Amino acid sequence: MLTQADHWLEFASTAVDLFLLCRVLLLRLQRVYLFITLACLLSVFFDVVHLSLYADPKGDSRVFVFSRFLFALIFPLAGWDVFEEMKPQIAKLRRVAIGKLISGLFFASIFGFLVSLFAQSTDTVNGGFGMLAILALVVWAGSSTATLGFLWTLHRATRAQNLERPHNTFVWIVFWELSLLAEVLSCFGFLVIPPRSIAFDIINLLFLAYSIAITIWCILKLRSVPSNVPSAPANASL
Repeated sequence: MLTQADHWLEFASTAVDLFLLCRVLLLRLQRVYLFITLACLLSVFFDVVHLSLYADPKGDSRVFVFSRFLFALIFPLAGWDVFEEMKPQIAKLRRVAIGKLISGLFFASIFGFLVSLFAQSTDTVNGGFGMLAILALVVWAGSSTATLGFLWTLHRATRAQNLERPHNTFVWIVFWELSLLAEVLSCFGFLVIPPRSIAFDIINLLFLAYSIAITIWCILKLRSVPSNVPSAPANASL
């Protein structure tokens, strides 16, 4: 019964992610938030793939693992995008914080590589796929943690300096901090909770409900960007 509830909630989560993407496009937020728009698009794409592979657990697992590598790349770019409307005010702060983000990603990649080396000697699953899954989880967790730290650093810095935050900047800060916190916790959940267990189904149900709630909040709070804000191509350089 829990598995069936999870499945129906995954349909609801996919629909909500699609609404968020449509909201971003209708408000033309992609002009400024290019990588956030890409993250929304990929979320919908992998949601649909996951649902289409419901009867093929092995194929679904492979897609999930490879998607973690892709999201590990997208999260830092989306985190950088969050403050695009404040670019002139926090240029120096953002460049300092990006150094910490890059170092966090580097150490996460090294740690993931070392973990996968230790796992390789005992990995007999699908010709090394288990090792790849462990590496994906570690890199995914490292990217989520580093990006969350980047956002929190700039969040505190802007508050400490009493900088006025545009409406959408505040919305994206809250949304991405809450989303990345869930990503980190879910990653550790995958490592310690056996799949296809009652505990796993319950945790997955809670994470889905949490994701739906914060995404709906984000959809309702987003506003169009003032016309004087530069478009994404003008803001593309770091």
